[in-house]
Amino acid sequence: MKSKRHIQIKTNVIAWTAVMLLPLMMFMACVEEKQLDDIVQQGDQEQPEQETEEPVVALPGLPDDVAGYERWLKLNAEPIPPVAGGDPHNGDKNVYVNQTRDDIAPDGEQVFPYPDGSIVVKEATRPNKDYIGLIAIMRKKAGSDPDHNDWEFIEYTRNDPDKEFAVIASGRICWGCHARVEDIDYVFTELE
Repeated sequence: MKSKRHIQIKTNVIAWTAVMLLPLMMFMACVEEKQLDDIVQQGDQEQPEQETEEPVVALPGLPDDVAGYERWLKLNAEPIPPVAGGDPHNGDKNVYVNQTRDDIAPDGEQVFPYPDGSIVVKEATRPNKDYIGLIAIMRKKAGSDPDHNDWEFIEYTRNDPDKEFAVIASGRICWGCHARVEDIDYVFTELE
């Protein structure tokens, strides 16, 4: 059996150890918290800069509202080849619209007319060329041309990839041809 004196010494040692260790443990906790804060702040400062997307810029000579059209909803699944016997938009073509699939085909099938504010862009790579040489744009603006479902038409071309696009046709020249597809809101290419 242990003596009372032995138990008293052991109790004193434990109490002394607690008195000495408690401040030391609190100090260590503060140091660790400070170090943790420093590490977090250092990590925040050393974060690599977020990659910012390059600004979307329209092809030279084209209006800003069609910048980035290649990211819009593409109506055709495969490039549209030139039409035999004459094609006003001669070349391999792709057609894009600034709407979502849900906007123009809410149940999986395209509905007409296109919503106000729609912009349709047709690009064409001319035969034997490796750059876009034609851009045809249709803009739907409420009240702009009620006789043609409020579409405005304009077509741009260029003959060199380093040149700016220039207007080649607009208005009557365009809607005269597109009137053949009035039943699908003047747009030849339907969503595939």
